[in-house]
Amino acid sequence: MTTLRTIGTWGSLLASTILAAGAMVTTPTFAAEPEAADMKMDEVVVSGRKRDEKLQEIPESVSVFSNLQLETANVESMRNFIDLVPNMIIRETFRSNESFLTMRGIASAQGALPPVAIVIDGVQVGSNDFLNQDLLDIERVEVLRGPQGALYGQGAIAGAINIVTKAPTNDLEAMIKGSYGKADTYRLAGSVSGPLVEDMLFARVSGYYKHSDGLIKNRFGEHISFEEEYSVRGRLLYQGERLTAAIRASYTDGDGSCCIQDKIPFDQDIFNQTGRVVLIGIDDVTNPGADSNVIGKDDTTFKDVSLKLDYEFDGVTITSITGYADVLQSIYADLDFTAVANQIQDIDFDSEVFNQEIRLTSSGDSRFRWIAGGFYQDRKEVLDVRIRNDALPTKPVAFGFVQTKNSELWALFGQADYDVTEKLTLTGALRYDHDKQDSHNTSLANPFAEATFDQLQPKVQLSYKWTDDVMSYATWSKGFRTGGFSQTTKFDNEIATNYEIGMKTTVLDGLMTINAAAFHIDYANQQLSFVVLDPNDPTKTLRGVLNIPATDIEGLELEVAAHPLDGLDISVGVGVTNTSIAAVDTTSPFASPEAIGKTSPLAPPFTFSGTVSYRHPVANALDLAWYGNYRRRGGFYFDLNNTIKTGTKDFIDGKVSLEGENWSVGVWGKNLTNSRHATNVSITGSRLRVPNDPRSYGVEATFRF
Repeated sequence: MTTLRTIGTWGSLLASTILAAGAMVTTPTFAAEPEAADMKMDEVVVSGRKRDEKLQEIPESVSVFSNLQLETANVESMRNFIDLVPNMIIRETFRSNESFLTMRGIASAQGALPPVAIVIDGVQVGSNDFLNQDLLDIERVEVLRGPQGALYGQGAIAGAINIVTKAPTNDLEAMIKGSYGKADTYRLAGSVSGPLVEDMLFARVSGYYKHSDGLIKNRFGEHISFEEEYSVRGRLLYQGERLTAAIRASYTDGDGSCCIQDKIPFDQDIFNQTGRVVLIGIDDVTNPGADSNVIGKDDTTFKDVSLKLDYEFDGVTITSITGYADVLQSIYADLDFTAVANQIQDIDFDSEVFNQEIRLTSSGDSRFRWIAGGFYQDRKEVLDVRIRNDALPTKPVAFGFVQTKNSELWALFGQADYDVTEKLTLTGALRYDHDKQDSHNTSLANPFAEATFDQLQPKVQLSYKWTDDVMSYATWSKGFRTGGFSQTTKFDNEIATNYEIGMKTTVLDGLMTINAAAFHIDYANQQLSFVVLDPNDPTKTLRGVLNIPATDIEGLELEVAAHPLDGLDISVGVGVTNTSIAAVDTTSPFASPEAIGKTSPLAPPFTFSGTVSYRHPVANALDLAWYGNYRRRGGFYFDLNNTIKTGTKDFIDGKVSLEGENWSVGVWGKNLTNSRHATNVSITGSRLRVPNDPRSYGVEATFRF
């Protein structure tokens, strides 16, 4: 489908929504009761575009979760809130500390960087592993959909997640929270905040400890998804007349399970239309791990520290952000999934990232607003793989290699907004990234490799305010994910060219917002991971990343939030995505021409999330709070040729709590329908799948001082 036809089709649907919203705005209403004015939804301010802006006034598709919403929904990690975002999913993989994202049909590839920039208090993190850290002391989470490369650069090809933690306070406050649930799962968290020097220097310290025997057992009744983790985080804030300085540091140590996998049934009598043998029972994951003689372990340590400096001149703020992060992982797990320990994988991984950003930001109250800056990143990764034969007394290494990858990236970026009239605003942005990489792999005959990846990432937007409550916009933008080196191959940049139109509407005297967007993405050089048997040694596997030359993506998103009654909040999020492989590299042994026209892997065709929360008084200073969420996710394929598919799945979460002025107690449940499915699949050798978590439930209590 051509871009114009796509935008026209989705645009007609979007126009209908705008007209309906406009009718709601212009329909005469009776005068509001005095207390109705107090029922209006709170105005949401976001900082995802590197300055504070009102959510309903920026020309971006954004989902926002406040601290209250996260607590009400019992959200403790990124895994929990991502499922609430239209056209976005998160998948558990073979390791407990690694998850993969898909946003608008653009997915993570093993061995490549995430497709979404993850930003914590202004500092970009550089690893998938940060997705699995628990959320603690969070002020809000913002999810920007669509390429954000003009400001965030490589890695923001699909969007960005901006996490804002709670700032230290000028008043002394403290919180402690505990929970206990299924499989002896418990978590204790707390924080304390206050002034070190009143009105000038403030500090905040938080931490948590969690333990779980594991929700998943193998057929022998052994827990195989266990975890134990603790984390401590601190933040120091100085506020002078012109200078603001913030230091943030954290340390997390986790010992968890690894490689929770199960063999998939294989039926030689079942064929698809092209005659290929297909797998059956993909989502039958009730009793995994029967063929594993080793219960895997994944020990991970996270360390990060950052310094943010803001100095205000007259009309301009200069910002410096310095960050360092280190991830250390050790993995020990079964590999061949037989009754004998013939192949055990013993892996160490170390990732270090240093970031430095300097930018100038104009004031936000003028007709012409701008941002300009530079960015530098130094990254080093070391992967040490050893495949052992533990069946022998000496446990010799049968195969192994060490791969060291270095990346030095610098970038220049800028964005300008100009109010052409009181209603019309033009936005232009541009970023240039230059990434120089080298790799040394001891398993290759020619172990040394180097390459340079660079890319311009422009963005042009027009937004128009029809009224104070209705705004529409059109966007053309580009994003990219840098290329690199996998175990076996070099892969190129992937580029997403995004065409988008959208609207944002506030109706019913501020009691409801309706936001919608339609998009078409020309997706070039999609990065797709693969695992194949080594043709020179069938007992070994080779991992790599290949490029798919062309993929077409189109979709629609709708978010509705309403506050119809005092204490009642309703939200609905809908995402629709259609992907189609338009071309493949016929010279590659890992891609087949029959993939053309097939659905892109790991891209669900739709997502739906509906949430209701209701808080009402039951006695003096006592409230009863109810929360329920229903989600539906369309089935998607795991492979390029569309032979392996997980089905459409439904999920229900809930929570009921009794709340006092400074305390609350409650009961919660997740995946109450016990919906089971495979979250990851490997069809090489043993044909393995990773199961999702089954039903869980528990109690919790929170006290604030």
